[in-house]
Amino acid sequence: MGIPPPIPPRPPGYEIHTPTPPREENPPLPPRPSTHQQQQQQYQQGAWTGYARPPFSFFSQAPPPQAASSTPGGGGGTSMGSRWTPLFHPDGAPTPLFEALMAAFFGRLDPSRAGHIRPETLSAFLDLNGFLAEDNIWKSNLKGGSFLYTSEDMADYELKACCEAWYFDHKTAVRHPGRNQLPYGGMPLLNLKGFTDMMAVESAGEPERAWRGLNAALQHYGIWPAMGPLPREVFLQDMPRQLQQRLEQVKIRSHRAAQEKLDAVRVQTQIQAQGREAALDLIDGPRYVRRYY
Repeated sequence: MGIPPPIPPRPPGYEIHTPTPPREENPPLPPRPSTHQQQQQQYQQGAWTGYARPPFSFFSQAPPPQAASSTPGGGGGTSMGSRWTPLFHPDGAPTPLFEALMAAFFGRLDPSRAGHIRPETLSAFLDLNGFLAEDNIWKSNLKGGSFLYTSEDMADYELKACCEAWYFDHKTAVRHPGRNQLPYGGMPLLNLKGFTDMMAVESAGEPERAWRGLNAALQHYGIWPAMGPLPREVFLQDMPRQLQQRLEQVKIRSHRAAQEKLDAVRVQTQIQAQGREAALDLIDGPRYVRRYY
């Protein structure tokens, strides 16, 4: 038997590759979140109010009513249930449950998700809450306009002044483009924070009216029906001292702002009058007035 010939050398560049294992056709799926995690994710996205996402950071932190404390007097407990708990702290500051309730109302008042509500929308909500005509600032000032300004312009001016005095968060828009604009006027558009602050002041300042009014609004809009009507004890008994002090500060601030606007308009009128006089002098030359003594 003959000896086999030697194996010829491999060509340069030849490499021996380690075969790779075949890819799995169906890789394992990631673990599904638990029901609690799904509910928490939906809540953080604002699904329980109808918003695609929370419009404000504090809104995403407000617990849903089912997670609110069921202990009378508040206190941040986490016992589960569907009971109403206090809407205000003793100093008149709103609790997270009140903020969540106002966010639910705001979602109904702002169905287009613009992030702001018009004065007439706010006025209708106050009417639903049983506000007297003189307490509904925009509606009570909706009266006779003029050839320069409409009645809505006058009402917008008063509501805007109120928002500025109380520091209710809002933005200002032009209601009638192309028409004369009322000095220091404009249409105030409340956002969620401004709406919540305004309703907190109104509800803590007049608890009895707020109790009846918010119950009427709950029934009208069908908000949280499983919670039942609001009991009287979740509201304050009387206006807190801190809110009364804030009211006095607002009165002072309002008077000062009104005086500053009046002075500014007076100065502007004088400047315009002087400008007209100067223009007439350029056209007709200096004018003299004879005085008899």
